[in-house]
Amino acid sequence: MSVPLVCFITWNRVGLTVQNLQALLDTTDDFELYIIDNNSTDDTWEYLQTVEDDRIKCKKRFMENSGVVYAINYALSKRKKDQYFILVENDVYIKTKDWISKFMEVMNRFPEVGLLGGVREGLFKQKKINPKLCSKEGISYYQHKMILGCCNCIRPEVFDYIGYWNEETYGADIDMGIRINDYTPYCTGYLPAVQLIQPQYVCCDQCLYKNKCSLVKNNTTCFDIHKSNSLNENLNSSFRGLVKVNSMNLEVTFAHSFD
Repeated sequence: MSVPLVCFITWNRVGLTVQNLQALLDTTDDFELYIIDNNSTDDTWEYLQTVEDDRIKCKKRFMENSGVVYAINYALSKRKKDQYFILVENDVYIKTKDWISKFMEVMNRFPEVGLLGGVREGLFKQKKINPKLCSKEGISYYQHKMILGCCNCIRPEVFDYIGYWNEETYGADIDMGIRINDYTPYCTGYLPAVQLIQPQYVCCDQCLYKNKCSLVKNNTTCFDIHKSNSLNENLNSSFRGLVKVNSMNLEVTFAHSFD
């Protein structure tokens, strides 16, 4: 079987990207890394050109911000049929060194699991989640239907049932949970063994890119650029609780042509 394909999505906030990409790579696990940049306008793309690792197979910059789900699907289109697919967004700092091995350990032990998500600190309490603990021979995960989409590992066979991530609705992670649990033989869950945090800000004094940052002279920051251009909060308010699932045709089709 091929090593997993890891998709790392960036859009501005180079301060987060630097520290979180370094954490992602700080493991001896083998994988193929696809780094997709949604046309950042800070120093993100310039920084990415300096990152070297034999596991990096692609660095792709879109000519416009096409959205995180489009970027996910671009990387997914490069997946071999037998490859596990792992999504990591750029605000995810993975604390567990052997994190891919942890995902694979549970996937191999529990063949009914189609998607596993890493767990950020305090998530269950914050979201009032009371998942079902599943254990077998000392290996455990928490079964739950709705998994946040910031750090996910998906079994390759799942895509035979559902196709790509759904670009037609806001909240693609909610949509993914519904489609896997209701329309495939698989279930979803959280894996606390893969621990992560999701800091949304890094002060300039502590930024790992501070000595190379080109924004300082303009009296602005990469977080200012991200905040001024982000539509996420507006979309979240407008579409909260709205998920479109077409049960007659679960495999999403696209007008896009990925190069």
